[in-house]
Amino acid sequence: MPPLTTSRLPGLISHVLAPTILATVLLALTPLRFPEVPWGQALLATTFTTLIPWAALIWARGRGTVSDVHVTRREQRWPLLLVALASILAGLVLMLVMRAEPVMIREVLLILAGLLATGAVTLVWKISIHVAVAAFVFLHAFADQPYGPYLAVAMVAVVSWARVQLSHHTSSQVFAGALVGALVGMLGLLPVVR
Repeated sequence: MPPLTTSRLPGLISHVLAPTILATVLLALTPLRFPEVPWGQALLATTFTTLIPWAALIWARGRGTVSDVHVTRREQRWPLLLVALASILAGLVLMLVMRAEPVMIREVLLILAGLLATGAVTLVWKISIHVAVAAFVFLHAFADQPYGPYLAVAMVAVVSWARVQLSHHTSSQVFAGALVGALVGMLGLLPVVR
C-alpha cells in the first residue's frame, strides 16, 4: 500500500467520516447511550434512516446517475434526498406502530430535521452535507462528555478542512454546514417527551 501523503489525507477523511458512516454509527449505537433502547429498534432505525438511502446511492452510482459517492454535484442530490426522505418516513411509521422508545424516535427525527434543512438549502445553494452531519453527530454524541464539545469542534474542523482541500466545497459552504448541523444537534439537547 502506498504511503499516506497529505494529498491523499483529505480524501481518506472524507471517506471515513462520510455522512452515512457517521449517522449509521450514531443510530446503531444508540442503546449504548440510552440503555432503554433495544438493539432491534436501533437496527430498524439504522436500516431505514441510513442503510436504505446508502443502497440507493450505490445503485445510482452503478447506473451512472451520480458522479461520485459523495454526490458533489448539487443537481444530482435531489433524487437521493427524496429517497432518503421516503425511507426515513417509512421507518418512522414502523417505529410508531411498534411503539419504539421515544428517544429512538427523537434520534431519527433529528436526522430528518437535518435532511430537511440541508435539502432546503440545496434547492438554491451547495451546502456541505459532510460537515452538517459531522457537526450534528459529534456535537450530539459528545455533548455530555467531559471536553466533548471541544472534541466535536475539532472533528468538525478536520472534516471542513478535508472538504475544502478536495475543492468539493468553499469555506462558506462548510461554515453553513457546520451551522446547520450544530443547530440540529442543539435540538437534541431538549428533553424527550414521552
